[in-house]
Amino acid sequence: MLRLVFLLNVATVGLFYGPGWLLLKVLSLGRYPPRGEPHSVAFVALTGLALVVTLLVVLT
Repeated sequence: MLRLVFLLNVATVGLFYGPGWLLLKVLSLGRYPPRGEPHSVAFVALTGLALVVTLLVVLT
């Protein structure tokens, strides 16, 4: 079970961190997520997941 949770976390962060990072940079005018400072990787990835799901719903 723990292995499944770990793999799900790696897949989520790996797939959705990029779109989440881009969306948050645009919405926060370049302030979040900061470079070189700690931030919530899960929050950025879940924002990317929300963006992808929203785009899929709107475009289909």
